[in-house]
Amino acid sequence: MGCALNSRILVLDDEKQVVDVIVTHLSAHGYECVGTLHPGKALELLRNETFSLLITDLRMPEISGMDVVREARDLNPDLAIVVLTALADVTNAIETMRAGADDYILKPFNLSEITVAVGRALDKQGLQIENRQYQEDLENRVNAATTDLEHVNGQLRETKEYLESLLHSTVDAIITTDRENRIEFANAGAEHMFGFSERALLGMSVDDLYVGGAEEVAYVRRKLGNGKPLQNYETELKHAGGFSVPVNMSVSMVHDAEGRVASILAICKDITEQKRLEEELKEMSIKDSLTGLYNQRHFYSRLQAEIERARRQGHPLSLLLFDIDQFKTYNDCHGHLAGDKVLQAAGSVVVECTRDHVDIGFRYGGDEFTVILPEADESQALSIAERIRASFQAKRFDHLTLSVGLMAYREGYSLRSLIQFTDAMMYDAKRSGGNRVFVYRPESGLEAEPARNAEEGEDA
Repeated sequence: MGCALNSRILVLDDEKQVVDVIVTHLSAHGYECVGTLHPGKALELLRNETFSLLITDLRMPEISGMDVVREARDLNPDLAIVVLTALADVTNAIETMRAGADDYILKPFNLSEITVAVGRALDKQGLQIENRQYQEDLENRVNAATTDLEHVNGQLRETKEYLESLLHSTVDAIITTDRENRIEFANAGAEHMFGFSERALLGMSVDDLYVGGAEEVAYVRRKLGNGKPLQNYETELKHAGGFSVPVNMSVSMVHDAEGRVASILAICKDITEQKRLEEELKEMSIKDSLTGLYNQRHFYSRLQAEIERARRQGHPLSLLLFDIDQFKTYNDCHGHLAGDKVLQAAGSVVVECTRDHVDIGFRYGGDEFTVILPEADESQALSIAERIRASFQAKRFDHLTLSVGLMAYREGYSLRSLIQFTDAMMYDAKRSGGNRVFVYRPESGLEAEPARNAEEGEDA
């Protein structure tokens, strides 16, 4: 794509230094830049002037960055948008991207990230405009050709061959259906996208192609009832291989010479890759980059879900919380890189000692980790906790060991109390010398289930 060196860029941030740095940097790269500290002024500029891209901070005193993105997108649907955000606001950044932003950059940033994000957003903008123009042109040409078929009988064969050549040349799936919802035309793109042969598609009820079946087809028909095309409709269509294909559809009615609805035209773009990237972005927002375990933000929502499931189904549920004994001293003596290796080893131990696709490990923060053990009673949880403790000790990072707190969920306990009592057990284990597991049993107060200490483990 053209990198649009003459593109106009609007920079919005309530810190003048940030605005000045970005404007100066992008101007040096050939972009025409305008900077402002006020969201209201930015929106006024977007109403009255033409810009290719908006760079905006998420946190501002007058109007939130989310509202700025929404209003900017309403003012100019083709505007490329990049948001600036602090690490703590990554979730908001993802919500902003759902609202219309194209990319986000974490503060503090380096200028090379700004350059890459701007280029990527402008390239994406160019692709979107080009694709829309292409789709509009394609629809216009299809409609024009279809009308010509009704009026120019003498040129029927030539026009039909041209039309089919045009339709079969696109990778998008193009399907038309008759008044009874039977497929009457499917191009080569449809055959490739859905895995059905032309023979299998022709005459098929379109109800059998939509994952939502007849109910969804009826919904699409109702949306077309106002006479306007249904654009950017995201849904899933069935593949002959038994799976579904996510698509972005443009659906419109084709009328005959008397103005009656002759058929329904659907142009489908495969958005499998787009959905995969969205899932990767979501995964990044809930994963700890150092250990590969889930992060604290995801921990709370997942634990609440498991508590509700345990209540509903009457299944056991246990929680482990542990930290690394003497980690700060080790980190100070050996440096942060060595400390990171210890944390990575702790994450690996959690994965190795827990049940695949059942237990869920999290980096709770710093050198603290937690593990949710669905359908594990106290005895099973204690066995897993001991495996984790012993496996970590066997890695022999000097005298580093684990202090583990354990609690089995019981009816009536909230998420907060479950975490609180498990945390208390972890600190009791640490105060008792570390390298052991303490278990909370409410019927008899706080009871410990001690692990062997380091010396006993070595003797064994």
